[in-house]
Amino acid sequence: ARGYTQLRHILVQLPDRGAPRASTLARVLPERKHRALLLYLLLLTCWPWLADRRKPLQADVWIRALTAAGAPTWSASTLSRAWADLVDLGLVSKEREHRLVRTVPRREDGQADYEVPGGRRDRWNMYFALPDAFWTDELFAKLSLPGLVMLLLVAKETNGKPEVWFTYESAEEWYGIKQKSAQNGLKELEKLGIVHRRRQVVKAPLSPTGSTVRMWYSLTGPYGYESRVALQQRATKERRKRLKRERAVALEGGGQA
Repeated sequence: ARGYTQLRHILVQLPDRGAPRASTLARVLPERKHRALLLYLLLLTCWPWLADRRKPLQADVWIRALTAAGAPTWSASTLSRAWADLVDLGLVSKEREHRLVRTVPRREDGQADYEVPGGRRDRWNMYFALPDAFWTDELFAKLSLPGLVMLLLVAKETNGKPEVWFTYESAEEWYGIKQKSAQNGLKELEKLGIVHRRRQVVKAPLSPTGSTVRMWYSLTGPYGYESRVALQQRATKERRKRLKRERAVALEGGGQA
C-alpha cells in the first residue's frame, strides 16, 4: 500500500567504520545468488501483508510472480534451491506450524530476526526505499546480478541526497564489490536509463595535471531521489489519515458504549 519496500542500509554496507563493512550484497554477488536475492527482495516486499496470512503462499505463486521476459527462469526446483540459499545466507528461517512450514525473513545482514525498520533511525535500522515500479515495470527481469547490486547500492547512498560519488576502487574498499562488477553494473544501469553519471573536474595539486575527475551517480525516474521522497511523504500522510480515522472510530465506539 505504501508503494515501496523498506530495505535497511545494512543490506548494502555495515555501519561500523572500524570493522569490515561488506555485507549481504558482497556475499551474493561472487556466489552468483541472483535468484536468491530477487526472492528475498520479493519476500520483504510482500511481508507487511504476508506476515498476517494464515497459510504460506504456494510455490506456484512465487514462481508466477518472479516470471517475466528476460528474468531468470523459475521452476519448483530452482525456487527450492533459492530458498535453501537464503537459509544458508541467514536471510530467512523456516518455522513449522502444524503441518505447514512458514518461511520468515531475517534482518538484511542475516544476523538477527526481522522487524520492519520504519520508525527507527539508528544506524542498524536506517532504510532506503525500493519503489514498487521495480516489480510492476519488470525492471527486476531486465537487470543482471551486477546491475541489481549497483541499483541497490546507489539507492542506499542517495537515500538522503540526490547523487553520490565513488570510484570503482572504492566500491571494493567500501562495499566489498569487485571493481569489474561495479563497472559492469553501472554501465548496464546507464544503458537502461536508470542511472545518470555526472563528471566533475576537481583540483588535485599532487596529480600530474593538477586536477582529477570525480564521477557522481544519481538514479532517474521513479528511482530518483525526489520520486522516492515523494513516495515516502505520501505514505506518511496516508498513515496519519488512517490513524486519525481509527481514533475517530474508537472514540465513537467508546461513546456509544
